[in-house]
Order: sequence, then structure tokens, then C-alpha cells
Amino acid sequence: MKTVLAGLEERLPAMRADTDLQRQYTAEDLAHIVEFLATALYVGDGELLTGFLTWTAGILTARGVPAVSLVPALELLEAELRDFPRATGMLRSARTDLAERPAGSARPA
Repeated sequence: MKTVLAGLEERLPAMRADTDLQRQYTAEDLAHIVEFLATALYVGDGELLTGFLTWTAGILTARGVPAVSLVPALELLEAELRDFPRATGMLRSARTDLAERPAGSARPA
């Protein structure tokens, strides 16, 4: 997880100014993504992950954080899990869904 957090700071330079509490929230968000990914893999339903990320995107937008900031996190997780094709496939699908969503939209277009 530390690798993903470090990668996010490289890709999103504004994160370098985050407080310790903000970094903690980011780590918790990443942990939730991994938990939903694990559950989606377990039950074989990628919509669980996509639905969670849609909800998360809405929460981030409401807090003034661009929902597209989830995309680099998903890319980094995908790179970390490159040896697990089912996991990377679900992450790629969710990332594509988020990237195609209109700015500020919490629901798929």
C-alpha cells in the first residue's frame, strides 16, 4: 500500500501538501478499494467494485476532490496486481468507467 501512496504523490503533486490526517484518509480509501476488489473477485461480480467506486466518486466530488483522482489510484493498484489477471481486469473496467464519466458526475453516463 505504501507503494501506491507514494505513486499517488508522484502523479498528483497536490497530495504532497496533504496533512497526516488527509494521508490517513487516503490510505483508508485505498484499503476500502482493495476490500471491495477482493469481495468482487470472491463472488465474481465486478459491479460490486464499480458500484463502490461510483459511490466513492460522488463522495469525493461532494468534498471538492475531483473524482478522476481515483483513476491514478486504480492504475497503481493494477500495476501492483499485474500477476492477477482477474483483478487487473476488474480494476481496468472500473478505471475505464470512471474515466468516461462526465466531470462531477457520480453516476455512469
